[in-house]
This record gives sequence, C-alpha cells and structure tokens, in this order.
Amino acid sequence: MSGFKHSIKVPSKYKKVAAILKTAFESKKSLKSLIFEQKKHVKLRDMQALLTHYTDNQRAIDAAIEKCQILEENPRLSRELCITLVTELIYHRKDLKGDSKPVQTVRAYRKRIMKALGDENLAKKKDTKPRYVRINTNIVSIADAHAMLAENWYKKDCPPFENYDEFLKAVETLEENEYMVDMHVDDLLIFHNKQKYFWATHEYTESKKFMLQDKATCLAAKILNPPIGSIILDMCAAPGMKTIHLSNLVKNQGTIYAIEKDAERYRLLRSMTKKVKCKNIKPIEADVLTITPEECPDVEYILLDPPCSGSGMQNRMCLNSEVDDAQRLQKLGGLQIKLLSHAMNFPHVKRIVYSTCSIHKEENEDVVKKCLYLNPTFKLLSAKKALRNKWCNLGDRQYDFGKKCLYSRPEKDLTIGMFIAIFEKLSNSEEVA
Repeated sequence: MSGFKHSIKVPSKYKKVAAILKTAFESKKSLKSLIFEQKKHVKLRDMQALLTHYTDNQRAIDAAIEKCQILEENPRLSRELCITLVTELIYHRKDLKGDSKPVQTVRAYRKRIMKALGDENLAKKKDTKPRYVRINTNIVSIADAHAMLAENWYKKDCPPFENYDEFLKAVETLEENEYMVDMHVDDLLIFHNKQKYFWATHEYTESKKFMLQDKATCLAAKILNPPIGSIILDMCAAPGMKTIHLSNLVKNQGTIYAIEKDAERYRLLRSMTKKVKCKNIKPIEADVLTITPEECPDVEYILLDPPCSGSGMQNRMCLNSEVDDAQRLQKLGGLQIKLLSHAMNFPHVKRIVYSTCSIHKEENEDVVKKCLYLNPTFKLLSAKKALRNKWCNLGDRQYDFGKKCLYSRPEKDLTIGMFIAIFEKLSNSEEVA
C-alpha cells in the first residue's frame, strides 16, 4: 500500500515557483519580469533565492533529473514542480516542507539525484567571488571609510602589484577578517566571500555610505574617466549604480543626464540618486532614442550600458534559453547598434564607453564593428591601456580591433561577465588624414 497522503497539498511557494518556471519556459518571458509581478507575495525573497539557485545550476539540475529518470517513473509529476523541489532540496533549503505526494517523491529520489549530480558538480557551483563594497564618496571620504573599518577589520598589507595575477592571488587568499583595496578602482573595497550577507544588511550599506557593486560594473565609469565638472550622459541609467559612481568620480560636480524609459525603473533611479546625495544628476524619463542634443546640451562623455541578454550574469535569474536564443540576440544587437550610433550623433562628445553584461559577440564585437563602419569619425581606444595594461581577458582576436576591447570573465577575474569598449571622437587632423 502506498505511503503517500494524497489529501496533503503542495506548499504554495513550490506551486508558485513552478508556475513561474512554466510561464518562462512556454512564453519566453524573462524570470526577472515574472518574479517582479509577484512583488506583493509574502515569500518573494525566498522564491527569488530558489529561482536564482536554479538558474545558477540549471544545466546540472536538468541533467540530473534526466539521468535519474524521476519524470519517466512518475509521469504525474510536472517538470517545473520537479525542478523546484530538486533545487530546494539540493541547493537552497536542503530540505522540503510537507508530506504531499510530489514532495515525498523527490525526497525518495534524493540519493539518486545526488549521485547524478556528483559531489564535484556541486562543489563547482559554489560562488567564490568576493564581496565588493564601493565607498559612496558623496557621503563619506575614502580616508574616513578606512577609519570606520579599522575598528573591526584588518586592512591587508599589499605592496604595489607587479602584475594582475599577483592581485588576483591576493584576493583569493583574503582572510575572513581582512579587506583590501582594488588595484584598478580606488574607492572599491574587497572582502572575503563569506562576508556577503554581513554587508548586505550592514548599517553602512543601509545608510548608503557603502554601495554593493560588482567590480566589473565599476570599470565602465572608471574607464570613461570624465574630468571633474564634465557634462555626462548616462543613456540607460536605471537602477543607477553606474550613474552614482560617475557622480562620485566627478566629485558631485558638473551635470549627469540620466535617462530611463521604464516608469518603474525611473522611479527607482530617482529614489536611489536622492538617497546617495547626488546633486549633479538630472533624471529624465524618456526613450533615449528620442532625446536630442538640444535637450542634453554640451554632452562630452557618454556611458551606454544598454539592455542586453545578461549572459554574463547568470545570478540575475536568466534561464539558459533566455540568454542563448539567436533571434533574441539579433534583436538586442539591432537595438544596441541604434543606441550606440545615437550616442555618436551628439556633436560635442569626446568619449563613449559601451558596456554590456553579456559574453555574446552578437551584442559586443559585432555591435562595435557595425558602429565603427556607420560612424567613421570615431576610433576605438585600448581598454587594457586604460587599466595600465594590468588586465588579461580581451576581445575576440578574429576582429582586427578585438585586442582593444575588454572582457571580465567570472572564472578568471572573480567578477560578473562583462564587455567594455571605448570610443573616441577623431580630431580634425585625424579626420582629414
């Protein structure tokens, strides 16, 4: 006789997550937008964490489910609910609530699932990136930030690094009670991986003295390198992390036009920049493709971080099918070319940084190639030289300009995946030549 209690219902959290996955698989909607629709759900954070664990480990989980044949042997168990329960059991809570039939079924397969995954597979999926904490110099100076930390933390004594590999080794050998300063971004502090939750809930973070920002996303503003008092355009600004960093770099002086099309994200941008005491940011709710040079006069420096596949940021809840879909990449590439070409039409622009959190050439090198062809009054600068030649991962060498572009790779650089290219307007003499 079966030990299953058919009258026991599946917990609502599992059903809701399974429903979100089903919609994502069938309608091609992004998980980010689907989870945002659940913003009033009491277990939103828990559901988001569970889905993040799945997207971080999707290939391994899908392969394990197929290998242990749980769906074939239990045809009434839906694929989406099975994925939800396996993720919860192995990667998230490490346990399942209730005694419903689906829950008991997945529990009974635990050993087979673990064997299919393999201990090595599980170990590989652990996040080893450090905790990056950037100082918001609109509120606290770099010197004062170090003084604040001195009470409870040891600052790792690092001599000037001879090369990039020495720096990475120092990051990987950080002790739990230590921190160090990044070698490229002066206001970026690096803590041990185990301090992620500590800083996520710390009063300095809540008060916006410190910003939780991955190093790769800091590089875009750093490489743009606008002088104090510059007129800057951030074309796709929300939620505002790069915009705020730009404000810090120019000492809260000059003007930063921050454009955002989506109404909800625009409200978030305004809220964020107000909380961090930015005085030089002018938010504008509009489609940036409709913005004319007259509406944002005298712009000299432009940061373009356009909508992209997010393939370098799997922890942002992207399904593999979302980031690898060829038709979607082609559509995104077309939009990115339009946006970058629009940036190049601003008459006083001196420098443009184009960045994506994508690792696909369709959104990166292909966009750069097309825009250089369409806009011959611009040239590409070396992103590696902008980092004092202390960087390893560059663009695809199959492109004649590839070595001038920069990638950050999670497995090497201990950051999210990102692409950066720097464009500079040709001088009159260069145009004649």
